[in-house]
Amino acid sequence: MTGMRLPMVAVCVMATSTICAAFLLPSPSPRAITSCRMGAMTSNPSPVQPRPPLPDNFYAESLLDKVALALFRRLVQREIGYVSSKPGYDGLIEEARHYQLQPGVTAEDQQKMVKTCLATIAGPLVPPVYRTFMAPWFWAPFLTAIFTPPFFKFLVGPNRYDVRDDGQAGGVYAERCRFLEETNCKGLCLHMCKLPTQQFFKETLGLDMTMTPDYDTYECRLSFGLAPKAVEDDPSIPKGCLTGCSAVTALQEKRLDRGTVCGK
Repeated sequence: MTGMRLPMVAVCVMATSTICAAFLLPSPSPRAITSCRMGAMTSNPSPVQPRPPLPDNFYAESLLDKVALALFRRLVQREIGYVSSKPGYDGLIEEARHYQLQPGVTAEDQQKMVKTCLATIAGPLVPPVYRTFMAPWFWAPFLTAIFTPPFFKFLVGPNRYDVRDDGQAGGVYAERCRFLEETNCKGLCLHMCKLPTQQFFKETLGLDMTMTPDYDTYECRLSFGLAPKAVEDDPSIPKGCLTGCSAVTALQEKRLDRGTVCGK
């Protein structure tokens, strides 16, 4: 059973994005952001060129992707008490958005929900085994990155083994994160993918992990064994909402505070 659960940890390694996820190279260029606090809407145009269109089959799903997505959705539905009528990936996005916009649900609640899903997938055996035979050893970042891509694709789309942000072995690179592409929501990326996954790896598996989404290009990079920066100290994370964020209108209609729902 342990052998079966180990790859399943990677399935939700980013899930998020409950969910996201994200995984990316930071860009030094200014981000296109919109302030969506109640009562004001201002935007700062970004100098970055529009992202090129994707081929129709870019996010084509394999049988493994469909099974992983279905299993992950079941866990999310159980935690949030809501089931979207939409099939597949569209349903996951609607469920994540539904929970994000529930009155009283904070950014911390979103993170806790994702960590609970990840802990369920890992089960009682994987964490102690990983903490003993993987996390303390030099091979942990490399081996974790090698096994992650096939089980990560259902959430973010095409991804591959690569170097970490610091150029060392032990990274995974997602070319165009599917969750960011379809939601254009920094809040979902942060609180249902990046932050809970980083916390899960550190707190439960004993290994530092940094997830770096690029909010211009929607690339994403996972760096296993690399400690993440605090959100407030990370210049790659823009303040306010992304231009075109799908949650802006809903936040205003529900009179929800963006800072509580989305954080930074």
